[in-house]
Parts: sequence; structure tokens; C-alpha cells
Amino acid sequence: MTRTPARRSVLLALAATGSLGALSACGAGSEVSGGATAGGCDVDAPDTATTVNLLSYASTATDPFAKAMSDGCSTGELTVELPPTDLAGQHQRAVQSFSGPTASYDIVETYGSIRPLYADRGWVVQLDDMIEANSERYALDGIDPALLEAVAYEGKQYTLPTFWGVAVLVYRKDLLEQVGREVPTTFAELVETAQAIKDQTDVKAPLAIPFNPSGDIASQFNQALHSLGGSLFADGQAVPTLDTDLAVKAITALASLRPVMSESVMSFSSPEVITQLQTGQAALGMLMSGRVADLTDPDKSKFADQIAFAVPPSVEPGGLPMTYLSVDGFSIAANSSVDPELLFQLACIGTGEAAAEAAANATIPARTEVAESAELPVKDAALATLPDAEPLPQVPYMADVYTALGAPIGAAVAGETTPQEGAAAAQAAAAAAIAAAGY
Repeated sequence: MTRTPARRSVLLALAATGSLGALSACGAGSEVSGGATAGGCDVDAPDTATTVNLLSYASTATDPFAKAMSDGCSTGELTVELPPTDLAGQHQRAVQSFSGPTASYDIVETYGSIRPLYADRGWVVQLDDMIEANSERYALDGIDPALLEAVAYEGKQYTLPTFWGVAVLVYRKDLLEQVGREVPTTFAELVETAQAIKDQTDVKAPLAIPFNPSGDIASQFNQALHSLGGSLFADGQAVPTLDTDLAVKAITALASLRPVMSESVMSFSSPEVITQLQTGQAALGMLMSGRVADLTDPDKSKFADQIAFAVPPSVEPGGLPMTYLSVDGFSIAANSSVDPELLFQLACIGTGEAAAEAAANATIPARTEVAESAELPVKDAALATLPDAEPLPQVPYMADVYTALGAPIGAAVAGETTPQEGAAAAQAAAAAAIAAAGY
């Protein structure tokens, strides 16, 4: 299909100008009214009792989009169930559901490392025709066209985007002022600043970053490699490129941060890092912009008024910031027994203007007008980081490779093996994962 990009792009224009295009008004249709969503739930009411199961991990960023469906559209003959899950369990549950004869989950929240796998295996429905047919009804041209492009697989749409994020630097303004330091822009400055805080304050593990080998350390390695100008794979080939000097540099750089981090950092995922920053156990951190809202909430963070955000540092002077672009969204299970048109309509509600407005105090929505009006403390840092952020490679073996990289990269960063041994083991593990996945 051909889609005219009638709206300016937050990825192409907002980062440069701070300005976004207009959002057209939502059209009319037969309505299932729901009290939790402003404007009700504009979907075609089913004639018989219908239950839709939605899989979406719980977070301040994802919940408003998911609950627009579960709370806003559960009425009359339609029930939308939202069982609790976390990010770690979501992919496992999704694969189990997709692999069966009928779906356990009809609509699934998706993100960068797993989205291409679902599309490549035919597990999710191609949405292009439904997007074109329903564009006016659900004001789908209000979704940033660059985000639609970012979530496409081989030029086809399998996902409606909800929000985007980039990795940003988190820091305590008061402590940087106390030790006389500027916001660090390189890893060397980051370590020096953290060491100054460690020496001059009562914060003894000033830097916190998600380093959990179950998945986080692979992401940090990919970001460090990106900062150095490297990549995970040979261009256009299912061939890892991890037995390189750049990969060794990336591992060495990550390991250099550990002296100013908690002894438990190798078990930290985002929630642990957030807790460290909320309680003052850490003064510096790197997190995805969609995960930081609680840090500036005075009801949840002891130092809310002192938390600030910036472009993350580069590994070396003159390098790119250590970051990447993540886009979340909703996809429809191909093996669902529920009418796909109804599921698509619900996904439109979950990515609609009301849902975006409800989420705009926690993350930057995919809808451009709502993104423009969002007043998030992290927004300026995210927009400043955006031009140098790239999405993960849109290859179906990305999730398998990420899983495989956790152990060898984690061991090398933890000092259990050398960076050279870690890079070689990562190369072998990634190649084996690609082969096992059949690519």
C-alpha cells in the first residue's frame, strides 16, 4: 500500500525543530462505550460473548495503552482480559501462544528484539490493508510515519506503535554540583565523576546500569558497540561480527565501569537501577526514557526534585552516544479465533489519542500531536539523543542472539574471562543461535 506521510515526523522533524504536525480528529463508528477511556471505545460490538486476551508487560509506560483496551472496552458482550506479566515473561508466553493451534493471547505487545521473529514466522497478522481501510476512523495518520517505518518488517506493517524511547543518562544535579563536576559526555568522564561522588559523598556505588546477563548486558554491549561505530552483524547477512577489536573495546569499556558500581550490579535490571536512584544509593544511571517517570515523581522518589536527564556518554571521545531507539506497539496473533477486524479495532483503541494522552506523563507517545504537548522531564534529553539512536537490526534471529550473548558478555564484563575471550565466545554463541534458529 502507499501511505502519504501527511504528518511531520517526531524522528525526522521534532528532534531538529522541536515541532510536530497536527493530528486529525477521530471519526465515528458503532461504539462499545467504556468509562476508562476518554471518548469511549469505538469498536464494532460483537453479537455474541467474546473474550479477547491481551499480553502486555506491566510498566508505567505500557499500562495506559493496554488498559485503554482492558478497562475501556470491556462492556456488554465484549471482555478484554489483561493478565499480569513482566517483560521477562512476556516473550516466553507469546512464543508459547503463537506456537499452539489456537492463541492464548489475541493481541500482543511487541518491541524491537522480538518483533521481526514474530513477523518472519507468520505468527502475527499483516496490517497494511486494515490500516488503509481504517485510517480515517482511527486517525491513524496521527501516528508518526517514521515510527511505522521503524516497526515494519520487510516493508510490511505488523505492529501499531504505542510509544518510543532511547537510552538516556540519569544524574543527581545536587551531587554533581557538590563535587564540582559537569554532566559526563564520555565513559572516562563518567567514571571520574562517579569516583568523585564516591570519594566525597556517602554514595558508595554511585553508578547503576542494568547489567543482568539474562538480557540487559547484551543490550548494553550492543549500545557500546554502536557508540564505537560497530555492529552485531555483517551488513545484510546472518553472520555475527563480534570477534573484532571493536567488540573487545566495547566489553573492556563496560567492565571499566564496575569499580564505581554496586557489587550486585550483574544482577540489576531496570527496576533495581530505578530503586537505586530513587533511594539515593546511586547518583548516576543509564535507563530507557520510557522507564524513568517514577524517578521524578515525589511520591515515589526521595530525590525527585534533584533528578535530571542528559544525552548518554560515548565510549570514546568523538563517538556516538551509548543508546538505541526502542519502539513498542501492538500486534495481532495470526492463530487467534477472534475476528481479526475486531482485534485490529481494539489495537487502534490501544494506540489511540486517549491512550496516548493517558501515557504522556510517563513516556513519549507515537502520536505526534500528543508527543508535542507532553511535558516530561526526560523529553528534552530523549529528543537530543534521538538523532544518534538506531533501532535494533530488524532480523528474525535478533532475540535468539540477544539471549545467547548474555552469558559470554556477562562473564567478560564481570571479569571471569578476558574481553578477548568474551568476544570470541560471543561470536561462537551468536553463530550457534543463528544456526539453531534456521537462518
